[in-house]
Amino acid sequence: MGYNETAGRDAGEDDNRHTQRATMGAKEGRNMPQDAPLDERQIRAARMEAEGIVMREIAAAVGVNRKTLYRWRDVPGYTAFVASLIEDTQRAARDTLRAGATDAAKRIRELMRSEDERIALSAAQTLLDRTGHPKAERVEMSADVRASGRVEVDPSEELAALLSGGDS
Repeated sequence: MGYNETAGRDAGEDDNRHTQRATMGAKEGRNMPQDAPLDERQIRAARMEAEGIVMREIAAAVGVNRKTLYRWRDVPGYTAFVASLIEDTQRAARDTLRAGATDAAKRIRELMRSEDERIALSAAQTLLDRTGHPKAERVEMSADVRASGRVEVDPSEELAALLSGGDS
């Protein structure tokens, strides 16, 4: 076997690859049976595609033409594998965010006990905002209060008083 200077490998190895490609046309995506198992290159390409790597880079890394990658996308087993990898990644991300949300909620509750009234009030407002409680409107006292006989208090002031241990 001679050395192929342009390809950087043995000419015999290069010839062998061409022979394999000719006999493995189905694995390249041409006339591939719909239920054929994925080969190593397809699995590697699917993982890279699920990671968001561009087709040009996948083709180079896997050693196939980009057209081959696009043909693989027509194979249900390949597309299903890519979809399952993406779904697994998204599920893991959601789980991580849920765990972080639990930690964040605990931290907000800790901050509600802060000695600094501004921090405690801000934490309480954050907790209420994040749990779907609408923001209260600020009510200004006026002569209308005397006429109606009702006194309305700004809920954030009432909340601050409760948090500081005082009466509203």
